[in-house]
Amino acid sequence: MSPREEAGRAEPGSRRKAWVLGTVIALVALAVGGVFGDRGVLNLVEKRRQVDALRLEIEELRADNARLAGEVTDLRTSARPVERLAREQLGLACPDETVFLIREEDTASTRP
Repeated sequence: MSPREEAGRAEPGSRRKAWVLGTVIALVALAVGGVFGDRGVLNLVEKRRQVDALRLEIEELRADNARLAGEVTDLRTSARPVERLAREQLGLACPDETVFLIREEDTASTRP
């Protein structure tokens, strides 16, 4: 046999080793992609966490919306909430009332 024929002919064991090595490399690449890739397990866990956070935020917003809808209904049907808001936020009073404003002094500026 010529040296060229011997070089072209690989041992059966080395071909099998190369095939096993290639398969192992491919499996490792798939495993790494499955864990760390765009559609991997870590990304899935992060997306689930985001979904849970968004669901909680939606629940809070629905509760706020229901509370605000109740306030709107109260403001449309009764004069008391309107009067309360006028007193608290605008400082308004009825004509026969006297308004007293109490201001708190800053204790740091009053000390010598």
